Amino acid sequence: MQDPLFGNKLAAAILIALLLFFGLPQLANALFGGGHHGGGHGDELHLAYPIDFQVEGAGAQEAEKGPSFAELMAAATPAGGARRAALCKSCHTFDKGGAQGTGPNLWDVVGRGVASVDGFRYSSALTGAGGDWTYERLDAYLQNSQAYVPGTAMVQRVGKAEHRADIIAYLRSLSDAPAPLPAVAAGE
Repeated sequence: MQDPLFGNKLAAAILIALLLFFGLPQLANALFGGGHHGGGHGDELHLAYPIDFQVEGAGAQEAEKGPSFAELMAAATPAGGARRAALCKSCHTFDKGGAQGTGPNLWDVVGRGVASVDGFRYSSALTGAGGDWTYERLDAYLQNSQAYVPGTAMVQRVGKAEHRADIIAYLRSLSDAPAPLPAVAAGE
């Protein structure tokens, strides 16, 4: 004997699966921040009066002792960066000659001119930034894209310097001729 509510149960299971698939990432972004949202800025939350904190005492001294950017890049792994860049794949492609997504293709981005991919419509803020994507610029952009280039369509924050270094090492590997790593100073 067939269950008369089988169709209803199946529809409910499919709806729950879809809610989990599409709803959990949205809930995680709402709770933990971050994410990569292109386009309008109407749904962003900002403090009405930004607060700038100055760290004093022992905490400030400890913050200065961390490894340099060059040391982080020397220790970074492209494999770790590939895992950390998984979120980026929702908007960017990484393949040589790959199509543009919501964001531009990131093949050979290290050393490339900012806002220089032909056929991609960049925000006016990023177009006006000029220069090339150096390791240091990529690091600052990934740390807080909106603070580094106010008005850019990319809204992304990668807080940990080690994570940013891994992502940049991965982006460096996406090239036929990877750019040389920053030199580590003798005292570092």
